[in-house]
Amino acid sequence: MIQFWKKSAMDERFVMHRLYSTRFATVVTAVFIGVWLLFDLYVNGVLRQDFMIILTVTAVTKLLAMLYYRLTH
Repeated sequence: MIQFWKKSAMDERFVMHRLYSTRFATVVTAVFIGVWLLFDLYVNGVLRQDFMIILTVTAVTKLLAMLYYRLTH
């Protein structure tokens, strides 16, 4: 069995794959919540505030991270 907690098993490829998978999961989750929000608005005529808050926090976090990385790198 591969032990991921050992330093020799964790090289930069492993860390980059983890980064890419987390980024992909975040985008898929944001799109899913957006589609669910629009579906609920279209079918039931209800604008869910919790979905709007989650999407807003996701967008603001993404923009702030982009700005931070642009200014520091």
